[in-house]
Amino acid sequence: MRSFLLGIGALAALLLTACSPADEATTGPAAYAGPPKPALWKIADADTTLYLFGTIHLLPPGLDWETPAFKQAFTDAGTLYLEADTNLPPAEVTAIVQRIGLLPPDRRLSDLLDPAQREALRAAGARFRIPSVVLEQMRPWYASVMISDAAIREAGFAQDSGVEILLRPAATAAGKELRFLETVEEQLSAFTVLPDSAQVKMLTASMTDLDATSEALTEMVTAWRSGDDDALARLVVEEQLATQPEVYETLMVRRNTEWAPQLDALLRNETGVFMIAVGAGHLLGEDSVLALMKRLGHTPVRVQ
Repeated sequence: MRSFLLGIGALAALLLTACSPADEATTGPAAYAGPPKPALWKIADADTTLYLFGTIHLLPPGLDWETPAFKQAFTDAGTLYLEADTNLPPAEVTAIVQRIGLLPPDRRLSDLLDPAQREALRAAGARFRIPSVVLEQMRPWYASVMISDAAIREAGFAQDSGVEILLRPAATAAGKELRFLETVEEQLSAFTVLPDSAQVKMLTASMTDLDATSEALTEMVTAWRSGDDDALARLVVEEQLATQPEVYETLMVRRNTEWAPQLDALLRNETGVFMIAVGAGHLLGEDSVLALMKRLGHTPVRVQ
């Protein structure tokens, strides 16, 4: 569930609007002490500068995280890169859901689950008021996203407070160019390429310890906001590697491997200042975009 906030939660949350009602958070955000200093990295050559900032896709409303260093980097950047363009027409969102998020009409989600998993699905659906007929139509990955999103919102987090949802209109208002590292279809393939067994494991994880969601997410956001990437990596990368290695491989490693060459080409072929804002998980660990850029001959420098 923590990985949902650091992976492709922004787009996944968008897809939920096509099949589920949006509930307001039922609990308030936790208090976060101390000045914010989420990690900000810089890679530069003689005429090109990249600022890389790890985002959280849903955050407690009103959480302060912007710093003078971040604001200056954002101001200096003429172009903002995000993961994918999530501003899609509703009809297009619905078409994507029907094509890749739903099971064939002759299959039911519960047919892929054992009795304990079926009971957990029933309980999660009842808790978050998701009709069973809706859940039964979903592929396991999509049901996992729906339940994770509902649990995160119940814990007091909101997409409207997420980093990307704030940066995009700010960039547009400032006249910055918007670019994207992948298409919607490419992004969602991170889920769709998973075999049913891995998707079911992902679903099971999303239904486990729902009562501990708020505490777990608060711990994660505290680490992110304070710039403690070692703690964040332990909570997210190491946890996912230990429990869902297939998801980590496709959600993080495969996509990082596709993004790093794009940034390498950007440094080699273009000039100016660029901000790259992607889920914080993509900048953590030995498989991160930062690690891959280092292997390509660039030196990331932490500026915050």
